[in-house]
Amino acid sequence: MRGQMPLPGTRVRIALTDRPGDQAVVRVIAVPRRDLSHGGRLSPALAPFSEALLVDVSVAGRTLLPGAWVEREVLERGAPIAPTPVRAADLRPPAVIAGTTEQAALCWGETVWPLDLGGVVAIPDSSRAGPHPLSRLRRLVLVASGRRAEIALTLWRDPAFEIPWQDVRMLPRAAAWFELAQVPAGMRYADAERAQGVGRARPRS
Repeated sequence: MRGQMPLPGTRVRIALTDRPGDQAVVRVIAVPRRDLSHGGRLSPALAPFSEALLVDVSVAGRTLLPGAWVEREVLERGAPIAPTPVRAADLRPPAVIAGTTEQAALCWGETVWPLDLGGVVAIPDSSRAGPHPLSRLRRLVLVASGRRAEIALTLWRDPAFEIPWQDVRMLPRAAAWFELAQVPAGMRYADAERAQGVGRARPRS
């Protein structure tokens, strides 16, 4: 897969540990430069992920990471398996925080939600934009499966949210960032696109 853009639905297996059969399945949801650009350009919110892949990750048929930005090495070092279809509802990008404490925004895919932090609330480094290499993705999967302890809860363990967070190392109350950004409770990503007229809801010329 080196040098080419994988199609949505492309899947690979990655080893989680050295134990035989201890694996996860990584499925490509989108390649930003091809699938999420408009007029050949990415929105500013997606610019940090221009070379990344949007994937979901499952173990034993259970989706543990519904959305994660990863480096291309994840696919290059995984073992290819048969692809599966990707539905519109599978597009669930992680949320990250951009900007400074004085001018911050929660970026959820192409949607941007201003954050009024009053210049005093520190932004955790783990919430910043950046794709995960294979080594970190393995750790995130182990944390999300409950097999490895970290200092935070994960949003994807909360059935009230479909929002995948950028990372699981910090932000034990990540839902509070969505409240600060005034994202309506229970909002799905497709609803957020419609609310802001971006992504798939962007007006067609």
